[in-house]
Amino acid sequence: MGDGPVPVTATLVGYYGVCPREAWLMGHALSPFPDHELLALGRLLQETAYREARKEVALPGMRLDLLSKGKDAWVVAEVKRGSGQREAHLLQLGYYLLRLEALGLKVQGELRYPEERRAERVNLTPELRARVQEADLNKRFLEFAAQKGILLHFFNRFGYYVGSLKCCPKFGPPQERGQGV
Repeated sequence: MGDGPVPVTATLVGYYGVCPREAWLMGHALSPFPDHELLALGRLLQETAYREARKEVALPGMRLDLLSKGKDAWVVAEVKRGSGQREAHLLQLGYYLLRLEALGLKVQGELRYPEERRAERVNLTPELRARVQEADLNKRFLEFAAQKGILLHFFNRFGYYVGSLKCCPKFGPPQERGQGV
């Protein structure tokens, strides 16, 4: 992908919610588990669930699972296998809502978990907006650190050193040192 900045996408924001390091890897086209069976199951679920709804709409930096016209607004839905990574799902959906709102569209979100037989409405609240913008800012900081080859040191909440992360854009993914990074 070169040494330039990596464009932020909703998928990267979602990965950031799970693990900032994984977001860095994915942003540099380094997929740690491209053929992982759980990812394949998730793709299959996305293709087979909600057959009646419009499927996968691709926009720059976004790939919406479902898009439908509601009474007052467009409804953007993300289909997920389970709610175990709900915070990451909220970040990804929040990113979609923020981007579509910036285009002048009135939108609402919905997280759908067909295996759990439940759906959850999501609105772009000030709190969700701030969390999405924070994830974007943190990712941009990590990109800057990678461009400059900066060594980052991490400390736990008690002030004890837990590890370091050397960001090296020309030599692959960040290198970990220490015990808990």
